[in-house]
Amino acid sequence: TPSVVFFDGDQPIVGTEAMRNAIASPERVVQHVKRFMGSSEKYWKIDDTRYSPVHISGMILRKLIAAAQEQIGEITEAVITVPAQFSDAQRHATMQAGHAAGLERIEMINEPVAAALCHVLGNEGLAFTELAIDQQLLVFDLGGGTLDLAIVKYKTNEVRVVASDGDLELGGLDFTNIIVDAAAEKFMADFGADPRSNRGSLQFLTLEAEQAKRSLSVRPRAAVTAQHDGHRRTYQIEQAEFEALSRRLIRRCEEITRRILKDNKFGWAHIDVVLTTGG
Repeated sequence: TPSVVFFDGDQPIVGTEAMRNAIASPERVVQHVKRFMGSSEKYWKIDDTRYSPVHISGMILRKLIAAAQEQIGEITEAVITVPAQFSDAQRHATMQAGHAAGLERIEMINEPVAAALCHVLGNEGLAFTELAIDQQLLVFDLGGGTLDLAIVKYKTNEVRVVASDGDLELGGLDFTNIIVDAAAEKFMADFGADPRSNRGSLQFLTLEAEQAKRSLSVRPRAAVTAQHDGHRRTYQIEQAEFEALSRRLIRRCEEITRRILKDNKFGWAHIDVVLTTGG
């Protein structure tokens, strides 16, 4: 479920349907709220109503709860996962969003711990205490908006984060924007107009870039269409071109990975498993 909210009048629509409506009404769409959790100053104004990050996150959580309830029945309690890098203010805001979504009781767990639990408990029904092997895991969690790294120590009856690092301003969104910028530069060279200067044109191009990014995971090239100011053109983005343009982001990921090891006096010999996860 994409963390996107579209306001159809005063009715919030969450997820894939919100993304589909985003092109026609970009000024009524809210995305990437996770990057603003804990901020008391950030808000989005739709019509005459101001929505805080807590409001928007509450709407997204309510959608997730409703979807889960269709499968397993009424839900009043939940565990919410958050980046290990989240501050107390960001965690408190997440807790508020959970209560706003109708949850009566909330526990919070760091995302790297959740990933480690999924890994070590792997098989459905396996009891926690049946795993006798101590493991040290490096969790590399590159999500839509944030990069979270953690070294997680697993022992029987204990899963503990022994080190964490990351970048709350580095995620899939930034890789998408690499393609947006590449296509926009080509469009400007052809027509002398920047599709990023108009919210509707930018939203259209961003959705195209997001789809192209996914395609480039499995294909050597992908098509990206840009339209603006009466012009429309489709460009091919080569996988090698995307990798070259993304190199600074990859280098940033590498630097943070080396840093978490170095700062905590770990070498690769101390890591039993690397878990790659994220959106």
